[in-house]
Amino acid sequence: MNIFALSGVAVGMMVGVIIIVALFKFANTNRAVKTEYDERQLALRYKGYRVGFWTMLVYEVVMIVLDIGGIRIPAEAFVIHFGAVVAGCLGLSIHSIWNDVYWGLNNNRRRYLVVFAVLFLINAVPVVNAVSEGTMFKDGKLSTASINLMVAILILVIGAVLLIKQLADRKAEANED
Repeated sequence: MNIFALSGVAVGMMVGVIIIVALFKFANTNRAVKTEYDERQLALRYKGYRVGFWTMLVYEVVMIVLDIGGIRIPAEAFVIHFGAVVAGCLGLSIHSIWNDVYWGLNNNRRRYLVVFAVLFLINAVPVVNAVSEGTMFKDGKLSTASINLMVAILILVIGAVLLIKQLADRKAEANED
């Protein structure tokens, strides 16, 4: 990767952080960046961080074993390592959703759904461009645009798990009555 591409990635990440901070301020009822949790949520959330860590660790070990075995994933190295980040986020998110610690005390769920939609679109546009321009693969390997694809898929999976959890909670409530 040349210095210009590296600079572009660094600037893109900084802009992404600024956008995320602005979206959190929008999505929280008290306009704070940080989500507030009660004691039960905090205890379970810490367990979620462990789940995310172990998910990421297992992912990286699998990638190492595949590499040692001579099985090459057709993707740039940074794309493969970014997959570990996505796997860790997915582990944390699924654990948090399923244990009712995904939503904080100061979250506005409807605004968060808007945030999810905006983030999905921000990541879907480069994917559509890469597919239409034929740049999703470079030299037979997944290119930078696949990172946006992974994030878009992550958002869709989180949305699906949220929906499944909501349906499961409704069914449990109906069974209690």
